[in-house]
Amino acid sequence: MLPGQDLTAARKKVYPRNSPGRFRDLRNVLSVLLQILLFSLPWLQWHSRQAVLADLPGRKLFLFGLVLHPQDNYFLLLLTLLGVLLIAWVSALAGRMWCGFACPQTIFTQAFIRVERFFEGDRAARMRLDKGPWNSHKWRTKLSKWSVWTVMGIWLGITFAGYFLPIRQLIHGPWDANTALVVLFFTAFSLFDFGYFREQFCHHVCPYARLQGVMLDSDSIIVGYDAGRGEPRGKLKQSGRGSCVDCSLCVQVCPTGIDIRDGLQPECIGCTACIDACDSIMDKVGQPRGLVRFTSLQELQGKPTRVARPRMLLYSAGLLILSSLLVYLIATRTPIGLDSERLVRPGGALAVTTPDGRISNLFKVHVVNRLAEPIRLQVQLDLPQAEVLGTNHLQLASGQVQEMQLLVVAPASLGRGIHPFHFTVGPVSSPATFFIP
Repeated sequence: MLPGQDLTAARKKVYPRNSPGRFRDLRNVLSVLLQILLFSLPWLQWHSRQAVLADLPGRKLFLFGLVLHPQDNYFLLLLTLLGVLLIAWVSALAGRMWCGFACPQTIFTQAFIRVERFFEGDRAARMRLDKGPWNSHKWRTKLSKWSVWTVMGIWLGITFAGYFLPIRQLIHGPWDANTALVVLFFTAFSLFDFGYFREQFCHHVCPYARLQGVMLDSDSIIVGYDAGRGEPRGKLKQSGRGSCVDCSLCVQVCPTGIDIRDGLQPECIGCTACIDACDSIMDKVGQPRGLVRFTSLQELQGKPTRVARPRMLLYSAGLLILSSLLVYLIATRTPIGLDSERLVRPGGALAVTTPDGRISNLFKVHVVNRLAEPIRLQVQLDLPQAEVLGTNHLQLASGQVQEMQLLVVAPASLGRGIHPFHFTVGPVSSPATFFIP
């Protein structure tokens, strides 16, 4: 918040001006690629099922070949920690570049603004239209814009819902009440957020803006204004002025409505629109570019920027450790989980002699099906001459955990010493064992 800024004042609508330039072209390319990824991901298939799906009713998360169940919550914990640490790493290195170039809030807000600019014109035309009377032209323009926005909102709503409900069922229908409510919610949220709320989400809702001050340091790369070169501001023909000609174009193009010349602010999303605008003015007045540029607070003070610093080294080490752990857990994860525990008989005995002279031990066995499909299994053991008595067949649904007690008997000729063995489990239809704990 800037000095004298009234937090209780009514919202002043922001009319960002079009700002062509090299950074806008880069944002457009990234925006297209990320939208292709976002809209196509729910349609990808993996072994006749949706590749990416958070199946909340079934309590399963499908990530291509990985199926996560409630008992696999440590994977989600690792992914969350990796995401938080990655954002901290990016922020410490390059400020809010994520917000300006890759955040869905920015990408879709800009898409809605492009539609608005198509129907209503650029900044000055939109301001005149909003201040003018409600005549037939204004009604026609607004209805046309909102009609296209509604179509975009519906498609966004179906896509967002498609990450939680099978998207092919959403397209082909029919919808029940719950499905309709989910799609309606995402559609309404898209229209409200990207059509109206816009920069207010970044100002008041997004926690990242509030955490920015903790994540950044004086060596972080930010979008900054070189006050040493630009001040004092003045018109082009004014003597004794700095490089800034006080055209206010950097303010007009800002999608959050701030003045980058006031210094680093939580509302700045690092979109670089002000860099493109300022560079275009510098080209016109014959001065070098870079009055507003990617820089650091250290560089603005005439000091070198340090990339390899303790914060970056700690973040990098944490990312390496967590990502290595995640890859290891995924690589060693088995489709069927099996755990066993030997039970103590009444009286404290572990082994009991059966009436026919054999030795018996009682085990409690836990089996979990981590596959996406149900499976029928058979529990066996690899101890010669020993056998499992009782029901050792079980039918497990996807994600189901089942506990069973098994009696293992062996001939007395083996003796009462320690004879290590493993329980093994495999499909009933195949004698091959595919998991040994």
